[in-house]
Amino acid sequence: MTLFRKLLLLAFLQLLYNQSSAQGRLVSVVRQQTLTLTQQVDSVIAEFGLNIRKQDLSRAVSLLKYVGRDVHCVALSYRTQDPSGREVLASGLFSYPEKGPFRGAVEMLPYSRQKSMCGSVRLYSPEVMTSVLGYVVLVPDTIGYGASGDLDIAYHLCENTALVAAHFREAVQEYLATVLGRKLPRKTTLFGYSLGASGALALAYYYAEHPQCDVKVQALCLGGGAYNPSIALDYSINRGEMNYLLYPAFVRSLNTWNHAGLNPSRLFCGLVLRDWERVSDGSLNALQMVKTYGADLHAYLHPDFFSGEGNSDIRRLKECLSDIAVPPPGKCPLPRGTKIVVRHSVADDIVPVACSDTLVNRLRRFGLLYFRSPSGTHHETAVRSFLDLALLLL
Repeated sequence: MTLFRKLLLLAFLQLLYNQSSAQGRLVSVVRQQTLTLTQQVDSVIAEFGLNIRKQDLSRAVSLLKYVGRDVHCVALSYRTQDPSGREVLASGLFSYPEKGPFRGAVEMLPYSRQKSMCGSVRLYSPEVMTSVLGYVVLVPDTIGYGASGDLDIAYHLCENTALVAAHFREAVQEYLATVLGRKLPRKTTLFGYSLGASGALALAYYYAEHPQCDVKVQALCLGGGAYNPSIALDYSINRGEMNYLLYPAFVRSLNTWNHAGLNPSRLFCGLVLRDWERVSDGSLNALQMVKTYGADLHAYLHPDFFSGEGNSDIRRLKECLSDIAVPPPGKCPLPRGTKIVVRHSVADDIVPVACSDTLVNRLRRFGLLYFRSPSGTHHETAVRSFLDLALLLL
């Protein structure tokens, strides 16, 4: 090969490298901080409002110190796509133990929260405590939060959630390789509770359908998920109350991203309809809103929900909610050998256990573990799901 051809080949390879670098996922490091074990424990107690005295945790903390590590949290911005397929800037938080080897990765899809409470904004999320066990923990904000906070939240649009999470993994891989000179472990455990459970399940299917991602899903741990939101809506209507004001945000999301054309005045009434923009944009805590608007669905859902006949918008809403169920029919099967743990409480006061019952019936052939607890509220069961995850990782 002549010198000219060598130089030409070198220039061509450099061009390919430059194009590859320009198309990388990672855009910037937003912020970062290091948390001690004590700070992490205090934050978890505050996050879940646990009625626990610090001295009562002394034994647990002393045991954690044997595996405890300071955890470094990094908020990243990266390129991904919104549910319409347009390229957007998104963000997420990941954490890793400052000392010792990486035992694996844990990808956690966040539960429903207000915009200001996402991981990249707070530079903290309770999930990062998992890093004390030696794992790299990834928590994408998803669309509508953090760097994409000017957009409407994409509620339960799980195919997009999975895509955004997979792209976040690529961004974290870039950061670890370029900044720390380390590799993100190929083996991963997926976890999600409540809204995050549907996202984690969708991500498992995404990796199964995209072997080029080179991700080995060792375990899938799910808790309290509304895998079919239509079932959850029927349950709430029959019960007549719900301690979580989320349906306005769902309707807004469906109108924005699925072009559902739902008329809020044919779905809601009272103060919720009057304050529609305020209660549907994700800026308020859905749990705390119950204190203002009440848990009685008759006070804010349109009377047609309870008439037995409904109306065209109600029927359209139920169709849309069924369409975003996960997994949809015909999805690529999950790899055999993947450990699957599902938990739900029969007494769940927000998401009916029927959602998990239906999912488990579809996944029975995978030999999963189903913990169908006889008691425990939606939020109490969250703690048990995190314990399920810890047992999988230890």
